[in-house]
Amino acid sequence: MAPSPKRGLVLVADDDPVMRMLMLEMLGQVGLDVIEAEDGKQALAYYHSMAPDLVLLDVEMPGLDGFQVCAEIRRQESNATVPIVMVTGGDELESVTHAYEVGATDFVSKPINWPILGHRVLYVLRASDAIARLRIADAHNRAVLAAIPDTFFRLNQDGYYLDYEQGHDHGAVFSVEHCVGRHVSEVLPKDIAERLLEQAQTVLATQHIRSVDYELVRHGSVQHFEARLVTTGSDEVLGLVRDISERKRTEEQIRRLAYCDSLTGIPNRQAFLETLEGELLRSRNGNKKFAVLFMDLDSFKRINDTLGHNVGDHLLKVVSDRLRETIRPSDLVTRAEHYHNNNLARLGGDEFTILIPDLERVEHALNVAHRVKEAMRRPFLIDAHEIFVTASIGISLYPEDGEDCNSLLKYADTAMYHAKNCGKNNAKLYSSSLTMQIMSHVKLEVGLRKALQNAELYLLYQPQIDVASSQIVGVEALVRWRHPERGIISPTEFIPLAEETGLIVPIGEWVLRTACAQARAWQADGRRPVRMAVNLSAKQFKDENLTQIVVSALHDTGLAAALLELELTEGTLMDDARATMVTLEQLRAIGVYLSIDDFGTGYSSMNYLKRFDVRALKIDKSFISGLPQDSENAAITRAIIAMAHGLKMVVVAEGVETEEQLVMLEQFGCDVAQGYYLGHPLPHEAITQMLGNQHAPPGQNGYALLPHAGSA
Repeated sequence: MAPSPKRGLVLVADDDPVMRMLMLEMLGQVGLDVIEAEDGKQALAYYHSMAPDLVLLDVEMPGLDGFQVCAEIRRQESNATVPIVMVTGGDELESVTHAYEVGATDFVSKPINWPILGHRVLYVLRASDAIARLRIADAHNRAVLAAIPDTFFRLNQDGYYLDYEQGHDHGAVFSVEHCVGRHVSEVLPKDIAERLLEQAQTVLATQHIRSVDYELVRHGSVQHFEARLVTTGSDEVLGLVRDISERKRTEEQIRRLAYCDSLTGIPNRQAFLETLEGELLRSRNGNKKFAVLFMDLDSFKRINDTLGHNVGDHLLKVVSDRLRETIRPSDLVTRAEHYHNNNLARLGGDEFTILIPDLERVEHALNVAHRVKEAMRRPFLIDAHEIFVTASIGISLYPEDGEDCNSLLKYADTAMYHAKNCGKNNAKLYSSSLTMQIMSHVKLEVGLRKALQNAELYLLYQPQIDVASSQIVGVEALVRWRHPERGIISPTEFIPLAEETGLIVPIGEWVLRTACAQARAWQADGRRPVRMAVNLSAKQFKDENLTQIVVSALHDTGLAAALLELELTEGTLMDDARATMVTLEQLRAIGVYLSIDDFGTGYSSMNYLKRFDVRALKIDKSFISGLPQDSENAAITRAIIAMAHGLKMVVVAEGVETEEQLVMLEQFGCDVAQGYYLGHPLPHEAITQMLGNQHAPPGQNGYALLPHAGSA
């Protein structure tokens, strides 16, 4: 088969040859020619010499970066319309905003979704070409209007045609015989004639140009016309008419692009808000009811964290397709046909909305929500992954719950969060009591903000036991909150709130400093030194001041860096591998001990696991809980231990609750264990007593530390 003709020339600028090779392959598959540039300077030279149809710039390049190259192209050619697409390292608002400020047309965030890259570039080329054609068509129409109008007519002040002449390039609408001598109401439909006469009278009174847009059905299709009215200086009005059907079609196409979600192809937030406004007006005038459904996928972040954002994006596309298939046409029956296509929308992220007009019974909205829930429960097969998700749905009703768009969306959102709090995979109607719950949530947040300064937080410590010697070799610091009114609040309640509000960063720093001080106090008190394990949240790990905070805590407390263990989850490490490597190198340079917490619940690349060079893996308690009866968990646990030892890493088993589990872990070669069987989280006084009852193994000089990498 002969190769397909090329569709355009693309300049690709990236200092990474592998990235350029992949882009060359993907763009070639959709019929595009590619020019490769190794850096910004070469990209500018090729741009001027090769005149590409589109430029694809990596942000980070030696010498001139992508932002500088984009700005230089726009500066040198202020009228240039060549589209420029920036390849950013993520979808942070600052990078995206900067890209548009220097003149970028669009952006692509890393990791790149390679299968759709070529189609994304074609889309930008088509959009750019459509806009260029629109400009050309508009300029042409203006020239025609100025020189040779499509059609002109003259009206007297009473609205009778004095003259009518069809333009050369204008299809016959009315003949001269049909118009001249007749009143405009005899020629045009009544509503159009009234508007034309009204504007004609305004022109005669003000001497200002006026225009009237109208539609006529010709040969079974709708044609759009624009009549521009000017005075001739007497009691007559001159009308210049042109067919603007093509312009209207182009404008409608551009409007669809502006109101369409680029990822899923369904209407976006703006389209839904306008639909909702229209339905509010229609229902208010017709004394009708309608419902707003607000759907959010449960634990969608886990999909992104474990399988990657490419899989997450693909899932959102498939979800939108399934929603379209699930919602029946009868669910959207309304006399306002204009709003049909926008009754389903993606607001952003994994949030979708559904508008159900002409609601007769609340049960109908609940039935739709039930069908949507059941549809989401069916597995999704994406890139060889069988993915299971559920959906939580909130429902608000007009006019019972609100009479404006913001209230209805807010209350549906509130009901959706209530559905999540009730165990997820739920659909809940809004009620005023939910607002009280939200207020309670806000009150809890205010209390958490004061908890630090009021000394309401405290630490418990869970011992970590060397499996071979039964010695305490470390403790894990666990934060607790004693609320002045509610008493002890579970970490499962306030830690997610701290993550959500960003308070986890100052709380995490307090935990780090307090734990380091306690570990140093044990050592100064003559107790055998043990390693202090402290969990780092994703927000803490991404804090640019993390290294400085750790160094400061060690310095101020006098604790040796080797006695501090920082625990990170797989999801945190895999979120941005390149940034993770930089932060890990900084922490390793300090000398602290690094471990991966809850191992097995996320998605770690073995290649990255080796490059991260952490000291220990903590097997998640979900694998330990089934031992020794669960053969699959046993096999997984054995495999994790063997893999970790092969990488010269220590293995810590969490959630050990029975002697049988400990015996099996010892047989598998597990190094360290912790759990209720070995010790509950305890105050520091209890740990002090436990340490006093133990003696250091011979030859350790009082140090019973976790083995370093290489000693497993």
